[in-house]
Amino acid sequence: MAYNTGSDPTLAELITSKFVPEIFSKDVFMHTKSNLVTVNAFNTTYKSDLKKGSKVWIPLFSEGSATEVTPGTEPTASDLANATAASVTVDNWFLTAAEVSDLIQTESEADYLKGAAESCSYSILKKVDTSVGVLFSTLASSSVYGSDGQTFSDEIFRALVEGLDEQDIPDEDRVLIGDSSTKRDLLDITKFMSTDYVKTPVVATGVVGQLYNAKVLITNNLTQCSVGNYGCYAHKNAIGIAIQKNPRSRVYDMGYKFITKIIVDCAWGADVTRTTFGKSFYTRKT
Repeated sequence: MAYNTGSDPTLAELITSKFVPEIFSKDVFMHTKSNLVTVNAFNTTYKSDLKKGSKVWIPLFSEGSATEVTPGTEPTASDLANATAASVTVDNWFLTAAEVSDLIQTESEADYLKGAAESCSYSILKKVDTSVGVLFSTLASSSVYGSDGQTFSDEIFRALVEGLDEQDIPDEDRVLIGDSSTKRDLLDITKFMSTDYVKTPVVATGVVGQLYNAKVLITNNLTQCSVGNYGCYAHKNAIGIAIQKNPRSRVYDMGYKFITKIIVDCAWGADVTRTTFGKSFYTRKT
């Protein structure tokens, strides 16, 4: 790599002059949002200007009731939003940073900023996804299905489905989230891999397919128990997540160290909003 003699601007100088915090933040945000696995499975709200300690309220709707028609009698309306609202506390505040040396060639500042945004995004999304996975074992009043290290099976899946059905949880918007061992176990179950049963092909962002009307997601960001991890089968309203919509991005010329540093920080929070809307299970291994 050629040494910059000072006659041309260094990559660090070009980045400093062309760095637009709003654009860089948007790139980080969009890349993060599109690649989240556990977060995108649940009720996620993107808010501007979140700070650690902020509280975001999520309204919970109660079930209405049908009454017999009585001519001449005014019907009594139900307040479907009278259920206790759930709150999500923003209790995570993390940063990630990228740096560039003054000695790097000047041809590719745009590519560098794109790569830096993706790198910062990956660091943030892994933290966000992991913070949601921590909540899985607390669903269903911290009742976990099966035994640690179990092989995921059709029987386990059907038992999880039955459990939510018995709680009258809506069938739409359910998801099964497991790890790589869960995926390996599913590959051993012929009917899950047959196009006679699976109508949704394998796609990006952790989606394996759709089984029993639920998306199947695979991620390495689950919480470890002893032998395996905690996976979960849940409705999207089981967990609420609030994420800062505009991560703060700043650039610093640290000339005394011969580097320029880009720092991105982001705040978010995640909490269980309806404990009966999901149940965790043990996976086979971490």
